[in-house]
Amino acid sequence: MIALIASALLGLYVFVPYIFFHRISSLFIRLKKFQRTKTEEIVAGIIVAGLPFVATLFLFSAGWIGGCCVPYSLPDAPRQNVSDYRIVFDAAYTDRYFTDHEQATWDALDRVYRRQADFLVWNYFFLVLETAGFIMLVHYYWYFRRNAFYRWFASHVLLPAVSEWHILLTDFNFSPHEERRVMADIMSKDDILYRGDIAEYFLDCSGELSGLLLKNPERFQFEKLKEERKTGVAKDKDTDEYWKVIPGGGNFYLPNNNIGSMNIRYALPESAFEQLIRDAVQRLNLKGVSNISVQLHR
Repeated sequence: MIALIASALLGLYVFVPYIFFHRISSLFIRLKKFQRTKTEEIVAGIIVAGLPFVATLFLFSAGWIGGCCVPYSLPDAPRQNVSDYRIVFDAAYTDRYFTDHEQATWDALDRVYRRQADFLVWNYFFLVLETAGFIMLVHYYWYFRRNAFYRWFASHVLLPAVSEWHILLTDFNFSPHEERRVMADIMSKDDILYRGDIAEYFLDCSGELSGLLLKNPERFQFEKLKEERKTGVAKDKDTDEYWKVIPGGGNFYLPNNNIGSMNIRYALPESAFEQLIRDAVQRLNLKGVSNISVQLHR
């Protein structure tokens, strides 16, 4: 019976908070995935559940929550509190004690249940706050990173829990208002160069990249370039003429086992980039320069 009670408490105070935190956070942020041992799972659960548990315990001890407060009203004294837990423990340890003190055990168990329910409600309330705080602090990394303390906190506490692929393959470091496109130049293992916007990325159970879904995909026609070089009519290889749109509805999937190398770019919209260039030139205060015209060539 003692082992059963210990398992229930471990689940309610460690495993369930950890699963809740991980599942809810994963809806907004890709967290790191890796296979853990049972001991590592318990340690990770204790770390996640520790903050709301300590906050709840402190506020209960201070008398600011619990007892006479919602959600479970239970006016009692500290001595009775200790006595109830001792009775329940003794009854769980030996059947003879339960038989001799059956009514007292049931009464004590009812009060212990109410106290635990009261504590758990507040504990999960603070767990929700912890989860929301984690999501907000990570989601707004691009804004808060200007603060030195936040940069230290993020690098040591927040970012180690976030998948490196989420940081690399999204506009994680930039304001959403900039509307940047996450673009990739990918050399496949069969020596074909692709480019396109990253529409989605996929991770396997160990957290490694399993594939990329490209939007507006194009393939570089290297054979055409070689043929034109032979005839002496080759154009600049950076021109769009050597890029061919890949048919198929605009989405193209590349599995990780066919990705040789990858270059990631975070491109601003053309209008925003042109304005950025104009502003930079104007800040130089060049004499005789006015009516600046900026044109972009891909």
